[in-house]
Amino acid sequence: MEQLKEIVSRQLGRSLESPRDFEYLSEQIQVVTGEYLSPTTLKRLFGYIPQTSEPRVTTLSIIARYVGYKGWQDYLTNSHAESDFVAAKKIMTKDFAVGQKITLAWNPDRECMIEYLGNNRFVVLHAINAKMQVGDQFTATQFVLGQALTAMDYIAVREPNIGQDTYIAGAQSGLTKLELFHV
Repeated sequence: MEQLKEIVSRQLGRSLESPRDFEYLSEQIQVVTGEYLSPTTLKRLFGYIPQTSEPRVTTLSIIARYVGYKGWQDYLTNSHAESDFVAAKKIMTKDFAVGQKITLAWNPDRECMIEYLGNNRFVVLHAINAKMQVGDQFTATQFVLGQALTAMDYIAVREPNIGQDTYIAGAQSGLTKLELFHV
């Protein structure tokens, strides 16, 4: 169980230390799995608040699916045989300077250049073959080669009334290019 918690925290790209972290995890689980776990359930599971009973298998299965297993039983059967570290190029948003630019690409033939605005927010400067368009803005905490980009709080300039959606880039094969430009 502790190993699974560590895998979840690494995949999320942040430690779970505040109520907002658990809200964010709840949102990410729903984006990745299509299933909902309340922030309160997650707080109990991760020991942020006292747990009065053992976690349900359904809860553990959703968590296991979030990190790439078929469910809890699959995790128990196969987790010992697989490494849980991501050996890939990773760029954390906390390491960006305001105005810094990054080029991202994903299949098939999608590419965009974005600029860091601060507070984990980015604006799209250039886009090729992507739903992202120049001027669109979103929040992201990390970019990992080979993993999908989760662009939270997405605001599209072409449809400003949509607002606050989540956009997933590279859902099948992940990001294929990460090129950071230094300021």
